[in-house]
Amino acid sequence: MNIAEELKTKVESGQTVLTEFESKELLEEIGIQVPSQKLATSKEETIAAVEEIGFPIVMKLMAEDVVHKSDTGAVKLNLKTKEEVDNAYDELMKIPSQKEKKISVQKMAKEPITELIIGMTTDPQFGPALMFGIGGILVELLEDVSFRIAPITEYDAKEMIHEIKGFPILDGYRGKPKADINAIVETLMKISDLVTKHENINEMDLNPVFIYEKGLICVDARIILKEKDTTS
Repeated sequence: MNIAEELKTKVESGQTVLTEFESKELLEEIGIQVPSQKLATSKEETIAAVEEIGFPIVMKLMAEDVVHKSDTGAVKLNLKTKEEVDNAYDELMKIPSQKEKKISVQKMAKEPITELIIGMTTDPQFGPALMFGIGGILVELLEDVSFRIAPITEYDAKEMIHEIKGFPILDGYRGKPKADINAIVETLMKISDLVTKHENINEMDLNPVFIYEKGLICVDARIILKEKDTTS
């Protein structure tokens, strides 16, 4: 994948929101781990993808107008049998959408130490700004995040991680395992590099990112591109 060409093509065609599947393909391209995933357009393809990836799996509805998947029931977690897959497929395809529907079949990630959020927004004055914090469904409630203007250094990345109130959770709170801080630093640096090189990325939302004693994995992601400039 040539990232610059791929993003340019999408902007030219008027697609400003990458699907979760497309977003995670891009992340994988820059060396950020994502769960094994396959895209299916029928029940037969879904079952074939499940057999290839192996249980337990997650199934998600992919449609351009279904953004908040958890709120609409468009995510089916920890499926362990063919019957569960069969039922999940039928339920997902009933969800209303005006766009083409596909099913993303993904490997179910193992339980993390905690969930993280890594994001990026474009500041009108300063350009791309990176965000880091404790993620998952509590992110809006806790608002425990740190920010830096990109590009960032390794020192900036470490500061971002240590600044949040939830840092003790990453540092072995109450006998829990310590999180792989280096993996977070590397991921922040990769995102910084990506958004600095590719100015047509407007927003990124990696949430949740599962962090472990060794490594991390991005379970859900959304990338929004800048709209095509029609003034020139």
